[in-house]
Amino acid sequence: MRSAFPTPDRTATLPVAGAAGRVTAKPVYSLLTVPEMDIAARDGFAVKSRETAGASAANPARLKNPCRVNTGNAIPSGYDAVIMIEDVTEDGAWSTGKAVIPGEHLHPRGTEIRQGDQILPAGHPIRPCDIGALLSYGIAAVDVREVRVGLIPTGSELVPAGELPGPGGAVESNTAAAAALLGEAGATCARYGIVRDEPEQLRQAIWRGIRENDLLLVSAGSSAGTRDFTADVIGDLGEVLVHGIAMKPGEPAIIGRIDGKPAIGLPGYPIAALTTVRELALPLLAAWGFHSPPAERLRARLAGTITADPGYDEFVLLTVSRAGDRYVATPLPRGGGTQMAMVRANAYLHVPTGTSGIRDGTEVDILLTGPRWMIRELVESREPASGCRIREREAASPLKDGS
Repeated sequence: MRSAFPTPDRTATLPVAGAAGRVTAKPVYSLLTVPEMDIAARDGFAVKSRETAGASAANPARLKNPCRVNTGNAIPSGYDAVIMIEDVTEDGAWSTGKAVIPGEHLHPRGTEIRQGDQILPAGHPIRPCDIGALLSYGIAAVDVREVRVGLIPTGSELVPAGELPGPGGAVESNTAAAAALLGEAGATCARYGIVRDEPEQLRQAIWRGIRENDLLLVSAGSSAGTRDFTADVIGDLGEVLVHGIAMKPGEPAIIGRIDGKPAIGLPGYPIAALTTVRELALPLLAAWGFHSPPAERLRARLAGTITADPGYDEFVLLTVSRAGDRYVATPLPRGGGTQMAMVRANAYLHVPTGTSGIRDGTEVDILLTGPRWMIRELVESREPASGCRIREREAASPLKDGS
């Protein structure tokens, strides 16, 4: 996919205060010199350093016209050093027993940055600390890379959020969840209205989505059912590069190309849809320079055997608990209850092609789907009637009840 779809050449200009997490489209240069003039680095007196030559405790030097300054104050013209307040005495006149050299206890003009100096290079992810620097150096708006992703939900059984579905119906949720994942990578997402299972409506929606975006995701309609038209429409408008991937969940996924742009068909099954977004769409965005926050990796012991098809890459949802300084990963049952399975899961395991299973008790590398502090702790308790049993205790949350 990376070689088939070059990076889109799209940029946007954003206010600096709202640009955290975005990536600079070109180098950013300072409009200001900071500090604009020499400033005091200590509280004390601005002096002409030559007046202090030879000064000592036994032979203090009288200061002819010292200027009182505080840290950060501008140094008046003609002065080239600062004597700290504790090194100055007054006995009818100001004097010091400590000699200073030119530039002592001051920050020269342009020490931090000069007008025209580079603040950030092109391709730099803007961090919160960068926001302060950009604003301090006179930058109010910044050009950032932009990628637009369109998401089209399909299915005559779907209703929008807020409406009650009828018998056999469902509330459309796949594109909302996908947009949240893609948004974490910095993509600008546009969710379109629900398209019924009618080829011409789907054709119009896909063509519009391709024209308006750099990447298009079509939710559902990727299998071989009587109402699955996505592959045919993508093929008519462009070409289907792949239909069916050796990946579980997500096997029916489609990768197509229309007008030189990628069009990905997502399975309608929610776990499969989000797996396809994570394993296909997010790596493509990363190749374009748009990266999701990295998932934390842990070493955990499996609490249950996993069986797998060696002809597929499989992604198994897990519930991870903590037992002292070790972690235990329990595979979730496959099958129904798809939305709650994802809610209950806080990690997943990639079982690579060629692996037929992983035995209970095996130490494996897993990827978390949330912060580590949310992992619950396994606690052993003893009860007279039932003997020893294991229960889970929620980890301490930074938010108290009622917060």
